Amino acid sequence: MKRASIACILTTVTSAAAAQSLPVTDDAVFTFNGQEITISRSSVLPDTSFDVVSRALSDCLQPCLSPMTAARNVATVGELDVIEFMSGPLENGDGLLVDARLPEDRSAGYIPASVNIPSATVAETNPFRDEILMALGAEQYQGIFNFEGAMDLVVYDDGPATQDAPVFIQDMLAAGYPANKIHYYRGGMQVWTTLGLTTTRAAQ
Repeated sequence: MKRASIACILTTVTSAAAAQSLPVTDDAVFTFNGQEITISRSSVLPDTSFDVVSRALSDCLQPCLSPMTAARNVATVGELDVIEFMSGPLENGDGLLVDARLPEDRSAGYIPASVNIPSATVAETNPFRDEILMALGAEQYQGIFNFEGAMDLVVYDDGPATQDAPVFIQDMLAAGYPANKIHYYRGGMQVWTTLGLTTTRAAQ
């Protein structure tokens, strides 16, 4: 087995062991689209956490790890930051939690209240990209965008071994979206589920 793959597996096993021993945090409760959502931490890891980990490892190409920073001036955030964002800007309608994976990659689970915007949809080559930017609060006049009223975003993907979120962020910056309105949750589903945090499964 290659050294990078061994490192990924050791990190996963260590994180899983830590999740079993650390105390459960207090529940975070917020409202999204009129629905009350609770984020809690389970002392028992769901099977979906291992589904996400194994998929991320199987797709892992060298060097296998995404950068700690997705782009200059884009903050990298952790789990507590994501939960605070969900209870603040997201609940207030000023922010959006973005899952940058393909729809089929969400089948094993996703973070509650996240919206699926695959990274390919914000590429410059997508003819509908401008519509997506306007849906996120940007205003366009004579082909020029004003992002003053655009939403704050927290962007995630499967985790440190995948590139959907960094690619999404780079393309958004290239479109003019302000770096201070974008946050990168590098841990993604791999770390979120390994820590036993609440997930939602897509309807079958």
